[in-house]
Amino acid sequence: MKIEKVTDRNTIFTANESEDSTVTTGIIRGKAHNFIIDTGTGGDFAQAMIDSLADSSLPIIVINTHHHWDHVYGNWKFEGNNIIAHKLCAEYMDEKWEKDLARVKEQGSILLGEVRKYLPNQLIDAPLHFPEDGVTIFLNPGHTLDCISIYDEIDKVLYVGDNFGVDEDGFCYWGHDDSNDPEDISEEEEDGLYFVSLMKMIELYGAYDFESAVLTHGGHVPKADFDEYREEMEEYARNGFKD
Repeated sequence: MKIEKVTDRNTIFTANESEDSTVTTGIIRGKAHNFIIDTGTGGDFAQAMIDSLADSSLPIIVINTHHHWDHVYGNWKFEGNNIIAHKLCAEYMDEKWEKDLARVKEQGSILLGEVRKYLPNQLIDAPLHFPEDGVTIFLNPGHTLDCISIYDEIDKVLYVGDNFGVDEDGFCYWGHDDSNDPEDISEEEEDGLYFVSLMKMIELYGAYDFESAVLTHGGHVPKADFDEYREEMEEYARNGFKD
């Protein structure tokens, strides 16, 4: 596991979830609480985050950005702590747990330590602000319907979960959930819906004065990456979604 302090308050933890893919979680050290953003791919992943806070006596608040396995498999290490998530997150986890765990094992994904089902216990349907810590949690359904993001207003770091990522082609947008798109949609129409979704997400994030972001699949990136990608997509749209 790679542990990297990216600002005074923010430390990120990155490990492989497969041979060619990594997952990144984070910690924000506040004045009244320490915030753990996602618990990774198993108990050992979560324990590394716990160990990094051994020098602090502040209470821990855990946040699940959404229900997917690589964000929640270390939840059980935080029994007794508040685990905050979107109001749909616990329902999705509970319904899909056995099927998703079987799929993860079948795919040969890398589990870092023991896995037990432990659901978030503080479910939100509106933004949640911790003024003493300078931390805001807000809802932004995109990649999944239960997505939330976290903003550190002191160090100006935005945690976006899986709404944006980095793949073999570079910085990209994963926020558009295409499960509700019409079955007979054309490729051009699909690109248009994707673009509209992207612009809405950029606008939402633009309400926060962030200087950098943490992507679960991409690590710590500057805001310039968002701006460059937006410009590329706007040019793509002007060209009728043709390269």
